[in-house]
Amino acid sequence: MTKNALILADIEGIIGVHDKAQCTPGRNAWKHARDLITEDVNAATRGVLESGYRTITVCDMHGTGFNILPEKLLPEARCDQGHRWHPVPLIGTLPRADCAVMIGWHAAPDQEGFSPHIFQKTLRKLCINGDPITEVELFSAVLGEHGIPVPFVSAEAVACDRIQGHMPWIHRMDIPKRPMDEPERRTLRLKLTAEVQKATSHNGTPPLVWNTHEVTATFQKETRTWSSPSATHTFRRLLADTALGFAPDAAIPFLLFALRTRCRMEEWARKR
Repeated sequence: MTKNALILADIEGIIGVHDKAQCTPGRNAWKHARDLITEDVNAATRGVLESGYRTITVCDMHGTGFNILPEKLLPEARCDQGHRWHPVPLIGTLPRADCAVMIGWHAAPDQEGFSPHIFQKTLRKLCINGDPITEVELFSAVLGEHGIPVPFVSAEAVACDRIQGHMPWIHRMDIPKRPMDEPERRTLRLKLTAEVQKATSHNGTPPLVWNTHEVTATFQKETRTWSSPSATHTFRRLLADTALGFAPDAAIPFLLFALRTRCRMEEWARKR
């Protein structure tokens, strides 16, 4: 049977990313960081392939979802760019997958770290059943509702500490947030390949499942608490209240469609 894997990539925890300008689409520093995130995704892809997976879908999760350079990915990896609202927020339709690998993630806003946040700066802390979490646990719980386990994460150490506290089975790789030269980046990418291969070669990693849970979201001016029936419901509500809070709920799918269209045109112009 062919094994399928997902790679979910953010940019703040990528090897070599250490300046916020590298995370801001359109900036010159970000244009170089596009190569860095692509190289990390390729390193993770090699590890997944070495574990026997043959179909790999890459989800570009940062900003508009147009950071990775698809033309520079390994041929076995297919990149989904741009965000969708249904059925899974940001991701759209989930492909069948036996596991998901999370590359380049970051700390939560209540932690000390490089560019700590959850979706958008207005959300200052997120707790599930009283425990503070990062974006990684939230994404993992959404994937868990589809039976997809997350055996690996690369991120800054402070983020990995919290993630591993909620997902003790996860294999982590701590990424230093400082300037580094190309030989050091290359060495870390080789390690990334080896660590992903190790994490994805074992069966039995459980999916993270929350079921009904209590959400406490602390914003700049208020704290909201509610009971949620699923991680997907929590995810959708938080996105609608933060990064997409300026738009009416009914307009969000059309807004994301327009954003994807604009970014695709910019990518077409870049490749000419």
